[in-house]
Amino acid sequence: MAEKQTETPQRSITEPPTGQVLLGPREGFIENIDTNVSLVTKRIKSKDLKWVKLTIGRYTQTQVMLGYIDSIADQTVVKTVLTRLKKINCDGIVDTSYISESLNPDHVGLYNAAASEEKPDVVASRLLEGRIVILVDGSPVALTIPHIFLENVQNSNDYYGGNAGVKLKRTIRLIGALIAILLPGFFLAVSLYHLSIIPLKTLTSIANATENDLFPPIVEMILVIILFEIIYEATLVMPKHLGSATSIIAVFVVGEVASTVGLLSAPTVLVVAISGITSYIMPNMIAQISILRFIFCLVGGFLGLYGLVAGFIVLLVYTASIDHYGAPYLAPFAPYIADDQKDALDKVPFPEMIKRPQSIPNHNPIRQRATEENHEH
Repeated sequence: MAEKQTETPQRSITEPPTGQVLLGPREGFIENIDTNVSLVTKRIKSKDLKWVKLTIGRYTQTQVMLGYIDSIADQTVVKTVLTRLKKINCDGIVDTSYISESLNPDHVGLYNAAASEEKPDVVASRLLEGRIVILVDGSPVALTIPHIFLENVQNSNDYYGGNAGVKLKRTIRLIGALIAILLPGFFLAVSLYHLSIIPLKTLTSIANATENDLFPPIVEMILVIILFEIIYEATLVMPKHLGSATSIIAVFVVGEVASTVGLLSAPTVLVVAISGITSYIMPNMIAQISILRFIFCLVGGFLGLYGLVAGFIVLLVYTASIDHYGAPYLAPFAPYIADDQKDALDKVPFPEMIKRPQSIPNHNPIRQRATEENHEH
């Protein structure tokens, strides 16, 4: 008698911890690649949706699926990505993060070349724009290529909750990211080199709060940033029922006790807390924001506002120079693409989005031919 094959246990399809929506689909990818492929094909039933199967890893023999819509995606990008995947020669692949690093043309770059996504509806929408999706067996996270910065500003709720307030929400997200990166450095620059621009009452309050500080301002700021990063890392690895308690205790110790006894000043703790909270407004860029916050903290502390402005210009120039797989990272702002502004900071109603984003390479720019014909008549 043939031995019965035991089914591999898998968890049920649930809403992922990131990308939660008030309205819209709540399904998320799981660790089974066949299920994940079916979640995408359930939304895109066209025969033009192609899947290329690869096996990567000498020991793990991990199944990897590359998907794209043949009549939309740029074939040059598809071939480039496939070539990079086939060049991967390692012991094993256990998650999409292993693939992501191999797909980044700039291995020491600050930004990822591929976006990570846990929701099949978002992946389907990106396929319809001309992107490529990569699924890895054993991982609930899909990769989409090419990736641009604008995707971090956009949110699923923008598309499922109507157009009212979308521009305001996206602007707030962008401002929040800037606050997370620049606020500690700005506070140091102003308090150390540009006291004249601070209102007298505020300056008096800051002076009273920092007169008994044990550390120089820049050392204190870096120390508080490190403490908050430790709290963040500890909360991630702790069990859920202990993580919240740990956060409360840590906030009480750092925010109350340390300030009261004079180990840390209240303004510094407040600035880092605001910067830390706003960094979560773009969950896929938390690592990059943390690195940039630390860098600009040093720049502001040693070079003042002039150094801060110069450093920000350098960051913008570097970011604007990135072009992964034919998609400029700051498109449609740099370069400026007028038609793509319909779904940039602002968002027009879907019937008016006649063309696919020009920021993403594709060879089928029209997605609503009937609508376009109606406009012409």
